[in-house]
Amino acid sequence: MSLLIAAVLIVAAYIYQFGLPAGLASLFADQSGQPTASRSPASGQSQGARPGGRNAGATYVTLADITYKPYEDTFSSIGTGVAKQSVSLVSEVSGQIKDVMFEGTPHVSKGDVLLQLEDTSERINVEIAEANLSKAEDTLERYSTLQSRNSGIVTATSMKEAESAAAVARGNLALAEKELADRTIKSPIDGRLGLAEWEVGDFLSNGAKIVDINNTETILVTFELPERAMNLLELDKEVYVTTPAINGKVFEGKIIAFDSTIDETTRTITVKAEIENGDGRLWPGMTFEVMLRQKTEPLAALPAMALTWTRDGTQVWLAEDGKVRAVPVIFRYRQDDTIWIEGDLKEGTKVVVEGVQKLRPGASIVAEQGGSSNQKPTTTASTRTE
Repeated sequence: MSLLIAAVLIVAAYIYQFGLPAGLASLFADQSGQPTASRSPASGQSQGARPGGRNAGATYVTLADITYKPYEDTFSSIGTGVAKQSVSLVSEVSGQIKDVMFEGTPHVSKGDVLLQLEDTSERINVEIAEANLSKAEDTLERYSTLQSRNSGIVTATSMKEAESAAAVARGNLALAEKELADRTIKSPIDGRLGLAEWEVGDFLSNGAKIVDINNTETILVTFELPERAMNLLELDKEVYVTTPAINGKVFEGKIIAFDSTIDETTRTITVKAEIENGDGRLWPGMTFEVMLRQKTEPLAALPAMALTWTRDGTQVWLAEDGKVRAVPVIFRYRQDDTIWIEGDLKEGTKVVVEGVQKLRPGASIVAEQGGSSNQKPTTTASTRTE
């Protein structure tokens, strides 16, 4: 009795799901003179019963059009910005500060004087060196005049000694002038000064940090990308950058360098991009989200439900001339409920979206209009396996 009840339940479930087999449906139709309709579990309504008794046991399916459009692949990463030119100015000499030429954090140009150290001794040394050079040059000129007159008073040895003395005097003057110039500390680049707390009278020791100078007209951002993005990397490729400090603003930049190896631990590639910052809105040290985008060539795009998997791979069901046929395809990308595939597909061709599990090769279809006013119109079709 248990086996009999189980068999009845299985037969009932089969008929509910797929309808009566074509032979039994025809038999009942011949005996009653009326077509036998099955119910679709998806719609809850009688289906497959069309005027004239055709399409018995059929199933409703939904169709969609194949469209061709590119797929946009996006990679994002977090990086930190730095100034393209950044200098930490350090003193090469020691001495007492005589004058401070800046206040706050102003923008300075290359060559602007920042600090003036006490330089009295250095000025005196320059004057002494100038006097020694003048004396040595006078002696050399006098010896040269006497030698040109063939007086025999000046020997070749004396002439060489005078030339050497003049050369040493010129060198001493150059050293004295260099020591004097070092007492005036200038900006080596254009940029904005960082914080500095030096005052007149402070003693500046050799090697002491004076101030940071950052040229922020260009910001460099270093970030990491996964190795699957390596084929997208090329010099001057555009990147799009945002920062939490400036909401709603997207900055454009370009790749200027990337590593030649993949990190074995993180499996990432280090990339460096630059962003033009003429208005100075971006600061060094900011956190940036960098996005790298790549559009493919147009590919067939359709709803994800249209794709089915078989032992031989992936396929979709096309509706053509009242028939359906399976077409093998290659799955490429997915974004939300849309997939991009490659295969022998033409734009505008109708593809089965819902009901693909009930289709068999060679099934006939009858297309009917479906959808509602608040949705895009869809096309439905009833199918029957022949």
